[in-house]
Amino acid sequence: MLSRVKSIFSFREHKRQLLHIVLVSFLISFASARAWALVIGNAIYFKGYHIHHFFFGTMALAIGGLMGTLSEDKKALRAASLLMGVGMGLFADEIGLLLNCTTTNKICAYAFPDTTDIIGAIVIFIFLLFVTVDILEKRAEKKRVQNAN
Repeated sequence: MLSRVKSIFSFREHKRQLLHIVLVSFLISFASARAWALVIGNAIYFKGYHIHHFFFGTMALAIGGLMGTLSEDKKALRAASLLMGVGMGLFADEIGLLLNCTTTNKICAYAFPDTTDIIGAIVIFIFLLFVTVDILEKRAEKKRVQNAN
């Protein structure tokens, strides 16, 4: 069992490295955004409009997605993974506000009760990607061995 978990979180294969970058950058950006909102609480304003970090997260997701789609360079793919993780973290932090800001009086609150469930679901999804990559790589290796014989 322990060897299976170690193989899933191995840094040797490039795809797993990219998933590690996504997971770690997601967790760091989410925790940072949450800490910033709770401790400092300063918002970004542009010409009188409150710019939520949801928009920065969406921008990071879009840029990371395009970089990942268009590039084959390993450094660019790492940067794309970092942007995707940061974008998911910033986006996930705003989910509470986005889902909760539809009240009749437009009283918006960041404290959305299902935020923990949403974050847990994202982390589980990324973990399932680790497992899927592991299974697909083992199948590909098995086929290579069979074809070599």
